[in-house]
Amino acid sequence: MISAASALLAVVQLLLAAAARRTGPAGRLTALLGGALAYDSAVVAAGVLLGEGRVLETLSAGRFVVHVLGTPLVVPCAVLALRAGRPALRAAWAAAAALTALGAATTVQGLHLVPRTWAGTLRYVDADPGAFPAAAVLAILVLLAIGVTAWIRQGTPWIALGAFAVFAASAAAFTAPPLGNLGEALMLAGLVATLRGVRTRPQPAPTARP
Repeated sequence: MISAASALLAVVQLLLAAAARRTGPAGRLTALLGGALAYDSAVVAAGVLLGEGRVLETLSAGRFVVHVLGTPLVVPCAVLALRAGRPALRAAWAAAAALTALGAATTVQGLHLVPRTWAGTLRYVDADPGAFPAAAVLAILVLLAIGVTAWIRQGTPWIALGAFAVFAASAAAFTAPPLGNLGEALMLAGLVATLRGVRTRPQPAPTARP
């Protein structure tokens, strides 16, 4: 049941990625992020079919890479979705680069994967997770700050709601791991809704110069 739900979630994430891509250049990065999240869900779904072994272990290692590289991308994705200016985008990419470096140092280094089952699913997880996922938490907090600011200043709530959803789901994922994937899908939906909403928002008419 959970494997089938993860497969369905992967399809939904791919559809959201396609929807982001159709919004134009601003949505390309969100589309890439959506594809990465769909990969994560698809590996969880395929675990019981592939069984323990090198193939699933390698694909699972890719899940960790996806999170290290993909999670910080939510910051420039949000800035692009809001059509913010170049200074904001440069700051977003700088934050993403710093968070990626932090995630690589605290997550990938010394990674040792072991198989683990949960509710009929089979995954490879870090044998000694130990370290607090500081990079992922900071990325979502930055996303939340961007979203709340956009909600207050522009009346655009979707990024904030998506950030709230993924933050709550990630906390619950310690006891029910697939909830983390669900939270990521809701976060992605928030970015896509923002992309579509900002794109279709009427632009103010230019004022005539005296």
